[in-house]
Amino acid sequence: MADSTLSRQTFLRLGGALGGALAATGMVAGGASAAPRPRVPAPRASGGPLLEGGEFPIGIFWPPPPYQTTVDRYRQIVDAGFTYVHSNNYLFADWQIQQHALRIADQVGLKVLVDDDDLRWITRNFRISDDGGPFTLTRDEAETLVRQIVNRYAPTRYWRLRDGRLLFDGGTGDGSIGWALDGADWTDYVFEFTATPLPTGAGGYAQAGWAFRVQDERNAYVWIIGDRDTGGGNGNLTRAIFVDGAPQVTTVQLPFPIEPDTAYRVRTEVVGTTITTSVDGVVVDTVEDATYASGSVGFREAGSESALFDDVVVTAADGTVLLTEDFSGDLSAWRTPGGGGFESYAGLHVFDEPGVDKLPDLGVLLDIIRTVDPDNLPYVNHLPGFDYAAAVEHLDPEVLSFDRYPILESGEDGGFFANWAAVRAAALPQDIPTWAYIQSVGYTAHAVPDKDDLYWQINVALAYGCKGIQYFTYWTPDPARGEDFHEALIQPDGRKTPLYAASAEVNNDYLAPIGRQLLPLTSTAVQAANLAQVPDGLAAFEPDDEIAATSGDGLVLGRFDGPDDARYVLVVNHSRHEQAHAALTWGSAVTGVATYDPKKDRWADQRPGDLAVRLKPGRATLVRLTR
Repeated sequence: MADSTLSRQTFLRLGGALGGALAATGMVAGGASAAPRPRVPAPRASGGPLLEGGEFPIGIFWPPPPYQTTVDRYRQIVDAGFTYVHSNNYLFADWQIQQHALRIADQVGLKVLVDDDDLRWITRNFRISDDGGPFTLTRDEAETLVRQIVNRYAPTRYWRLRDGRLLFDGGTGDGSIGWALDGADWTDYVFEFTATPLPTGAGGYAQAGWAFRVQDERNAYVWIIGDRDTGGGNGNLTRAIFVDGAPQVTTVQLPFPIEPDTAYRVRTEVVGTTITTSVDGVVVDTVEDATYASGSVGFREAGSESALFDDVVVTAADGTVLLTEDFSGDLSAWRTPGGGGFESYAGLHVFDEPGVDKLPDLGVLLDIIRTVDPDNLPYVNHLPGFDYAAAVEHLDPEVLSFDRYPILESGEDGGFFANWAAVRAAALPQDIPTWAYIQSVGYTAHAVPDKDDLYWQINVALAYGCKGIQYFTYWTPDPARGEDFHEALIQPDGRKTPLYAASAEVNNDYLAPIGRQLLPLTSTAVQAANLAQVPDGLAAFEPDDEIAATSGDGLVLGRFDGPDDARYVLVVNHSRHEQAHAALTWGSAVTGVATYDPKKDRWADQRPGDLAVRLKPGRATLVRLTR
């Protein structure tokens, strides 16, 4: 750890929030402990933007150091086709530095897996158990600390989908509006929806707000129904006309109560300057106002207010349906409100290369992170040759990630294929995506890779069903570390090496597009064809009704099922040094063949007969078979 004093100080600041709980756990002196309780695994997290966005994750380890964490440097990362970074290289030394990196990443569209120093301190110094003991945190204490860590980085999301409805849960003190991306030019229309005010907020009141003719978050009409009694035991309708964030407010008594947890069908019609509102078919208000003549529709809550919304329909004056939304899918049609944090935050880099004995504690910690932060990725990476089955058993990870660097000065690491086979065998039955690091730096006994080596490592990984590629390293670690790292993509002084241009080609022209094709596919086999000696970790090709025969130079065949009932074959040149000329003869079950062109991002049907392939070193072609 780069600065243990800082880590302890920061951790103790966190610990102070526990009100002396660390002493009670036996850190200072043995004392009474909470009764043990069994671990209840939390469901896997969604994986957040790195798993849900439809783009193939391409990451870097060892980004620019703190003094080089600038917009220009991060744009270089984006230009080279990377989608996210691990925030190490001393960025972890201080959470303010982490936030600086996240602000930079926000500006250029990168995602960040945060390597937090306080989380490092927890994982390296404490057990997590309710059975007590020295240097032990209870699960509740660990959750308190994790929540504080996550709250430094995670974006505040007031909108969430719950059981096919929109939950608008809280807002800023001034109020927050989310609105449809379409509609800036809508003029006269009817805005209908179902609203369920929830009993949250100071004083226990419940209310639900909606917005129309929205210009932006500070300029819109906002109408609100609520249960605050304005006399006679009935609810109220509040009209707020926001101009530059300042509202003109009028409250109207409704002819009936508004009950918490009760759904109401709301209809607001805007025609010219006339605004008419109905609730459950009863016209409750008509008013004239000319502040805004056009704009979109949305919803609004403030502070701790909360409501559910559903079944949105917007209809133009001529009857044209402008918008429908039942919240059964996602929120991509809406500008959702936020209240701080960083959109670039993608999750926590929890641990790199743990031992097997560390897995039980990490399993508990990952459960805690999923409970606190279910929308992002809790990430752990594993050693080469690790017990990956144990990692799956204890962690039930969102991704199974590992590193093994095969480009040696003396040739290739003979265990590379077998290592991949072990990772695949552990992950595939549990439907866990596999991620891998590829070598992009020279160091002790390891050669500096070239472009062919990048292609070869990536294509071998893809053949085994890999769903995410990470480069080790991006920035060359400083020679002062004494580890003999040299010539990664960027030199220690900031100069680009030839590997930077190579990675930009590989990522942009090949990996990103072919990765999108491969993400939804399921690996069914990884085979060696035309090789006199089959490496450990590869099965020897055997003819079947899809591929009847192969000939020519050595190939690795990654075979896949697709969601469209088609079958796929990634045909990889086994050599990273020599071109491969080979042919595949199709079996009796194949009725059509197409090949994928990553540069053009399109499929091309092939003529009947054998498929001849000419592959440069390390290259591959993706084939789709119709049965």
